Amino acid sequence: MVDTRASFIDDKVTNMSNNASTNHQTVAGVILDLLWEAGVRTTFGIPGVHNLAFWDALGPQRPEIIGVRHEQTTAYAADGVARTTGSLGVALTTTGPGAANTLGAFGEAAISGSPVFVISSEAPIGKRSKDGARGLLHEMDDQAAMFAPLAKKLAGISMAISVTDGVTAVDVAAEMIRDLLRAPVGAGYLGIPADILAQQFTGTKPKLELGQEITDIEISAAQAALVNANKIVIWAGGGAVDASDSISALAAHWNAPILTSFSGRGIAASSELTLTAPIHEPEVEAVLAQADALVVFGSQLDGMNTKNWAIAWPKTIVLVDVDPTKTMRNVDPTAVVLNNNINGVASALVAGTSALESWVDISAVNKTVRDRLRVGEKSKRGIALVEAIENHWPADAAIVCDMSVCGYWTGVYAQQPRPRRIVYPVGWGTLGFGLPAAIGPAAVGTRTLAVCGDGGVAFALGELATIVQENLPYTLLIVDDGGYGMLRYDQQVMGHPERGVDLVSPDWAVLAQAFGLSFTETTIEDLGDALDLKQPGIILIRESLYPPKSTSPRWNEK
Repeated sequence: MVDTRASFIDDKVTNMSNNASTNHQTVAGVILDLLWEAGVRTTFGIPGVHNLAFWDALGPQRPEIIGVRHEQTTAYAADGVARTTGSLGVALTTTGPGAANTLGAFGEAAISGSPVFVISSEAPIGKRSKDGARGLLHEMDDQAAMFAPLAKKLAGISMAISVTDGVTAVDVAAEMIRDLLRAPVGAGYLGIPADILAQQFTGTKPKLELGQEITDIEISAAQAALVNANKIVIWAGGGAVDASDSISALAAHWNAPILTSFSGRGIAASSELTLTAPIHEPEVEAVLAQADALVVFGSQLDGMNTKNWAIAWPKTIVLVDVDPTKTMRNVDPTAVVLNNNINGVASALVAGTSALESWVDISAVNKTVRDRLRVGEKSKRGIALVEAIENHWPADAAIVCDMSVCGYWTGVYAQQPRPRRIVYPVGWGTLGFGLPAAIGPAAVGTRTLAVCGDGGVAFALGELATIVQENLPYTLLIVDDGGYGMLRYDQQVMGHPERGVDLVSPDWAVLAQAFGLSFTETTIEDLGDALDLKQPGIILIRESLYPPKSTSPRWNEK
């Protein structure tokens, strides 16, 4: 009996390889050229029989492809690049299950507003039936539909697109590279039939259009709303990470305390007006409660950042955003400045509003919070971990947190010397994010610390092989509390039996040795010494930490 599936695969591999090796101007090659022109130097992928055209097209002046061990990592690592650099993160995956495996990571990028571009092969167009799926390898009806609810919307149309010819594939790729990088940034999907990817490109390569379309600045509504405000607070979100200096200048003009969202950590880091603890701490919320106006730059004011909108909102709220639609579901603004040029708007507000007197000592507030956390029974061990990382991890290096108690402490409480230094996945909240996402910044040459619990890190232990194979500047910090520590605490608070939260951990030292990684078991007190070694590998701490007040079970504590 002839194995038709094997014959199909053999024929496809031969045809794709022959096409790509004789002419690098395949559709896949031209898409790689466009990515290079957009500044993309590193992508992430797993080769499959349908997407080999990308690997066949590799060469000078084209991005490299870092081979990972699971398709979820292609998108997670792309997200890590996007968040730490502001550039486009790119994942290359194969048809059907390969594409589907990226969905959790794609959703995290999409909800968090990361410019991530997933490019996948789809079933060969030449063998499809016009009436729907017929049973081709990896085939499914409407592969792009999986991504559509999460992808960035442009004029109401989802940027999750399947194409059927090479010219359209290249044109759409150029448009998506441009549009995913324009505010508000987001994630997109492009599906291309396997036989089209490997075809010679016969069209004209489109000119890549990058950069924002700057709109005129109109602040009259904001001026009117703020005319009687004497105590203004600034809230800076992830959409404002590239406007740090301008926000610092505006804060100085108004003597306005600066709150940052989780994704805005590091904005205005050098300003004495920046609150270094989150709004969830009572002293910080008390500052906002005294304000008569809040000016929000580039933030959706989502539930996790605002205790499900239960914080003390000032009467006057001004939003500055290119698309405040989601934010306006959460608050009723007094005025809206529709603009994608936050630097320009902040400068215009300096010129167009009155300077204000100081009304609160932010340095004293920051000191009070940190001093209290250092001695509190529920907080002293968590803040000790935070301070070890603060004092020993370089400012030019990156930190990527997982959904874990140690990640919650580090992601929200560790002071950041600059924007884009810390990556914290409480957009969609995907457990297992930390280890694979940290591959992204490490792969582009940034020394990277992944902060993970023992539960989430198990989602992607195969990627330890990627770290070794690519010789990445990567340190994995695991805080092992014997399972899902946050969920264990949730069950305790709710009076539920502790079920499903206690986990068996591997012998971490043997695991590290198996992959050829260095291994250090230490304590929080000695963590700084381990970080100072600057040696890629695994650092293990065995300790149960109490969750911080930024986690929802502690929001309403008195």
